[in-house]
Amino acid sequence: MDQRNPSQDKKSRPKFSLFFYNPVTYAGVCLTLLIFFAECFLFGVDFINPYSNVYLGLFTYTVLPPFLILGIALIFTGALRKRDRVRKGLAEARPKPVLFDPLNPQHRNAILVFVVGGTVLVAMTAIGSYKAFHYTESVQFCGVTCHKVMSPEYTRYQQSPHARVKCVECHIGPGVDWYVRSKLSGVRQVFKTVQNTFPRPILSPVHNLRPAKETCEHCHWPQKFYSSVEMRRHYFLSEGDNPAWFIRMLMQVGSEDKRNTGIHAHMYMDNDIYYVADDEKRQKISWVKTVDAQGKETVYTTPDSPYLEKNPPEELVRKMDCIDCHNRPTHRFPAPYGLINEAMFSERIDPGLPSIKEKGLELLSAKYSSREEALEAIRQKLTAFYQEQFGDQYPANQARVEQAVGEIGRLYKDYFFPEMRARWDAYPDNIGHLISPGCFRCHGGQHTASDGKTISRDCTVCHTIIEQGPPGALEKSTDGLPFQHPVDIGDMWQEMNCYECHTGGSY
Repeated sequence: MDQRNPSQDKKSRPKFSLFFYNPVTYAGVCLTLLIFFAECFLFGVDFINPYSNVYLGLFTYTVLPPFLILGIALIFTGALRKRDRVRKGLAEARPKPVLFDPLNPQHRNAILVFVVGGTVLVAMTAIGSYKAFHYTESVQFCGVTCHKVMSPEYTRYQQSPHARVKCVECHIGPGVDWYVRSKLSGVRQVFKTVQNTFPRPILSPVHNLRPAKETCEHCHWPQKFYSSVEMRRHYFLSEGDNPAWFIRMLMQVGSEDKRNTGIHAHMYMDNDIYYVADDEKRQKISWVKTVDAQGKETVYTTPDSPYLEKNPPEELVRKMDCIDCHNRPTHRFPAPYGLINEAMFSERIDPGLPSIKEKGLELLSAKYSSREEALEAIRQKLTAFYQEQFGDQYPANQARVEQAVGEIGRLYKDYFFPEMRARWDAYPDNIGHLISPGCFRCHGGQHTASDGKTISRDCTVCHTIIEQGPPGALEKSTDGLPFQHPVDIGDMWQEMNCYECHTGGSY
């Protein structure tokens, strides 16, 4: 006669199917509960103080969720594995177990636990997926998470005209297809970052960048025309009788009544332009094709073009858009000459310091292995130079020198990134033509069509000089002035391109 107490027998019954009682399932339960409570805590922290730490979001929405899924998978993997072992006679199970017995109240309770827990997990997954989507679209994720790799781009972005525009609005834009492309590309970039095989500097241009019509034009209206835009430039010369030089010109952007004149005639105004670049950075262009409103095609080539006798491969032909000229709209790395000129004009560097422009260009142009090395070299070399320059008068000029040291150091921290080899000469700016080919890539007077027509090199097509010269002796004319080189070099400036002499640095 069985003398067992019914209450004791009830207590001894397993609350779940015996298949769930195995080491693998136990490990899955422990992992799931640990991650679940950690996620609840981190969700709360992020809700109370969102974006308190960029790495907290990375940990909460991208690192932990896979481990939660792994824990749940282990629970059921262990149960299924034990069921197979029982069926094969490799393990004993008394009484004969089943995964779910609807007549067993313990099993019904277990199902209730799974349903409630599953509902909570699904809700957390939905919220987490939503948060993860927005987190990976945030500026913090793009610029801070990979702080070493993206430090140059993020630093320059924060000081750019697009500082309030999210990275994804330009680099991805709307739509599922481009979002998926970016994430697939991101996986490859993550592997390169982990393996420390990413390029230094980050490659530019981005060849698979979305067309400007689908990104830039969401804010910039191409149908808006301007007759001219005034541009002023102040220069401090390193040679010649007059140390300062001023130039003011009108940039012929485009006019409402003459839609095919001005700079923006390159874009959207009754003609399309196609080109083939001969180098990776698109600084040498030897083949250009224009298509007018009537569909007439005109091909221009340079004498050294590889496509004089044949058409280029279709995959190399690019239709010109905004980014081909405005290629550094946000991540700009100005050349030392511009940085020093601006600092001297605003008197953040005393223009009266002898040879300050030459020394500033020399120190900013030099290559260093780290930012710390650069800042120390700037301090030591500039101080030593003026101690020798001023001699006994150095104490009276020390404040001016220290101000220059501090400003040049600040410029270096903001615009030069030696660890990533990111600086002005690594990223040519195609706006203008002073220190990089820019406009002269096509308007250098070398591109000729079969009928003898040449792409114009006439400066007045794009700008009209209305003032130029040293302060106090400015030459002025609203009808336009012929360009005068600040230093007398004869007619050389007409025979050469500006960037062939001007590098933007001290060499």
